Amino acid sequence: MTNTTTRTGYRGAVAAVLAIGGIAVAIAAWASGEHGLAIGLLITYGVAAVIAFVWSGGSGDVAAIIRAGGDERQQSIGLHAIAITGMVMVIASLIGVVVATARTGDSGGYGVMSAVGGISYAISLAVLHRSR
Repeated sequence: MTNTTTRTGYRGAVAAVLAIGGIAVAIAAWASGEHGLAIGLLITYGVAAVIAFVWSGGSGDVAAIIRAGGDERQQSIGLHAIAITGMVMVIASLIGVVVATARTGDSGGYGVMSAVGGISYAISLAVLHRSR
C-alpha cells in the first residue's frame, strides 16, 4: 500500500521560532549575569527545536498542526488548542493582577499583560465581526 499523505506546511518554522527565542532569552540571562542559566536555556531550547523539527516531519495530527499544515479538522484542533491556551493565560494573568495588587498595591507586569490581552481581544472582535 502506498502512502498518499501529503505533508504541507512549514516544517522548520516552529523549530526556528524556538531556536531564535531561546537564543534571545539566553542572551538576556547571560547579560544579567546568570551564565549557567543562559547555557541551560540554550540547551533546553535547542533540544525543543530539534524535537519540534523531527516531530513535524511525521504524518499524525500533531505533526500537521506543528508545521501549520493539515486538513480542516487538524486546523480546527489547533485553533481550539490556541483558544484554550489563551483562556488559561487570561485566568493566570488576572490572578496575577489580584495577587500583585494585594501584595504591593501595583499590578505590575500582570496588569500590562491583562490590558494588552483585553485590548487585543476587543480589536480582534471588531475586525473579525466586520470581515465576516
